[in-house]
Amino acid sequence: FKEMVMKKTGLVTMILLIMAFFLSGTMLFSRGKQEPAKKTGGGTPITIGHGTFWTGPYASVGPRFAAAADFTLEFVNKMPPLGEKVRIIHSDEGTIGEQQWIMRDVDSNKVDILLNCGYEYLTYRDWLLKYVKDNNRPLMPSVHGGSIAPKYGGTISEPLFRGSPQDIDQGIAAVVRAADLGAKTCVIMGALFDSAQQQKNIAVAAAPIAGLQILKVIDFELEKTYRGEITAAQALKPDALIIFSDASGGGLLVKTAAEMGMSTIIVGPTDWQFEDFVGTATMEAIKKQKAVDIVGFTYKEGPAWDFYSKAWNGTPQYKAYNDASDSYTMQYYDLITCTMLAIKKAGSLDVAKWAEAMHFVANPPGKEVYNYEEGFKALEAGEDINYVGPTGSFDYSPTGVVNGTYGVSAWKDAKTLETVAVIDGSRIVEISAKIPQ
Repeated sequence: FKEMVMKKTGLVTMILLIMAFFLSGTMLFSRGKQEPAKKTGGGTPITIGHGTFWTGPYASVGPRFAAAADFTLEFVNKMPPLGEKVRIIHSDEGTIGEQQWIMRDVDSNKVDILLNCGYEYLTYRDWLLKYVKDNNRPLMPSVHGGSIAPKYGGTISEPLFRGSPQDIDQGIAAVVRAADLGAKTCVIMGALFDSAQQQKNIAVAAAPIAGLQILKVIDFELEKTYRGEITAAQALKPDALIIFSDASGGGLLVKTAAEMGMSTIIVGPTDWQFEDFVGTATMEAIKKQKAVDIVGFTYKEGPAWDFYSKAWNGTPQYKAYNDASDSYTMQYYDLITCTMLAIKKAGSLDVAKWAEAMHFVANPPGKEVYNYEEGFKALEAGEDINYVGPTGSFDYSPTGVVNGTYGVSAWKDAKTLETVAVIDGSRIVEISAKIPQ
């Protein structure tokens, strides 16, 4: 996939970039089988297999997510946890699918760390866990692990640790935001793909608890037009539309609502933070609504946020992708940092030791550390640590589910996304506890 990204920059730029990545201990893209990393000194080489989308409807996230990972590894590779620089293989799962990417990186590329098991996890779970048992690898941190049911992970036999809270929690947060804006009635809409349906279903269960009357639930395919769906919703005159979709689909729904004269409160999911959303919706259409708010995860003020945001926003090559407050960027940063500190604590890539160490470095008690260097030096000194990142305390449950700070953002203009509110996580937990599981 080098050609896809580099074709506009010319051959010389491509060669220089590839050289730079190899010299820094990283690899930009994978197009096939890679030779396992070899020891070059006294340490242990570590290879991460990173799956995300470079093609298909989510192609815009590939460069962003790769940048978030590379940014974090710049700190790690100044003092690698096992003595040798960490390299990363960025792979496109948009063409071959998640399962095929997983099997290739694990079985052929022999990666030590598999970054981003996600929506298709249950289709290959049995195969992967048997591989882990037989080969003592790979470790399984995942920014997209919030899509996986919370009963899975966090153990020696299933070393899956999430970088984001459960996707379904966003469904509750969307309902809470609509209620906070004064809505009493709503139409809840969900695209027909797994994560959107999970969030829609939990929103349907949460709405009555939050005091919202549901006028209609609408499922929809990802289409080129949504006039039928908007017509059905508009006829009911809801106070709010609560929508779960991808970025471009959500943008088209907002644009269609504006074109049909609808003006209401609209609340959508984290994916609407992508520029695909605002580019499709247009600011003109957004401004015709009473509100177009995006529920996701946000940062927590403190030394961890100060360090991270200054580093990201102060580096033009990274800032060009998005602001430091982007939830996915923060989650990559926290998860990779925590993963590497756990490797340092474990002293090896042994699955059992790492899984135990993830709970050790992320949870109290211990000295609070706010970045990789602080954690590394504290562990070197024999201290217990409790990692706190820009997303907050970053504590793990016994099954590898992580907590988070819930935020609400809105597009100020076509390039600027700003945080407009924070939702206390205890409100989400309170409603979640009342929903039958």
